[in-house]
This record gives sequence, structure tokens and C-alpha cells, in this order.
Amino acid sequence: MTKLRSFTPISMDDYIAKHLAANPSDDRAEVVANLANALAAFNAGATCSCGEPIWVLGSAFAGHACFTCISGEIDSSRDFEIAEACHGEGTK
Repeated sequence: MTKLRSFTPISMDDYIAKHLAANPSDDRAEVVANLANALAAFNAGATCSCGEPIWVLGSAFAGHACFTCISGEIDSSRDFEIAEACHGEGTK
């Protein structure tokens, strides 16, 4: 069964700014590299062990997995995902 993928799209730059504001001790270059690697894996078709597409934002920090396997939640509508991984849903 395909899980709901209804994230709130966010640009990479906007997410990085939010992440660093909430986690000021994180290294910007490492955050950028982690996100770029996770997005590249997503674009290459990486899937979670359950078979669902990976969640780029979560996978950048918790290993390649889907939203549900990382968060334990099903409804992702209140959570961000990099806009490029939202397949044209736009940015906020």
C-alpha cells in the first residue's frame, strides 16, 4: 500500500536556513552535503526498506528511509520535503 506523500514543499535554501536556526551548532557544509546526497539518492530512485520512496529531509539525517519509517507517522501534510522531491508541487 502506498503511503500518503502530501508534504509541504520547501526550497533547499529555505530549509537549510530553518534547520540552522533550529540547530545552530550544526555545520552548514555538512547539512548541505547530507541534503544533496539524499536528494541525489531520491532522484536515482532510492527506496526505503519497506519499498516506499525515501523522504529526502529525514534521510539526510537518519539514513535512507521513508517518512513513515523515520517518523512513525502516516500523514506528512504538516511536514516539509525538498521541493524538487515533491514532483512539481511548488515551494513555500
